[in-house]
Amino acid sequence: MTDYEKHLSDLRQAYIEATPDQRLHIALQRIKHPDGGPNLLIAYVSGLEGFTRSLVIHQEARSKAELAAIYEKYRRKKLEELISEYLQKKINKKSESYFGTPIWQRVVFAISYRNLLAHECTYLGQETYPDLIAACECVLQKLAELEGLEFKI
Repeated sequence: MTDYEKHLSDLRQAYIEATPDQRLHIALQRIKHPDGGPNLLIAYVSGLEGFTRSLVIHQEARSKAELAAIYEKYRRKKLEELISEYLQKKINKKSESYFGTPIWQRVVFAISYRNLLAHECTYLGQETYPDLIAACECVLQKLAELEGLEFKI
């Protein structure tokens, strides 16, 4: 099992120590290769966040007119909180028990990595992406199924 906590810490330290020339080089690599692992992980976590926020606000709204006000209440909530709140109201379960501890822990780390990737424009190492993306896809699929929605990638 990857030590995601140490890996995140090491990446942040490397970012701090990198020269502007090194940072520009990495930024240009990311820009030239938009279909790579970093952007895919960002898309999965952001997609999961947007979908879950929609689930939560529609779960609470009694009419379409209420959606904007309810959205403001959830706009800045962390993804982990959104998922937990949705599951609690929908099926009275905690995230970790519903998805399983290994999946849930990887999703929580995927969120941290997404934040690092989006704000620091870096890479993680190719071996890091598959497990994090798979965990996000699993949670996205289970949430869609819970709503009775078709899930195809």
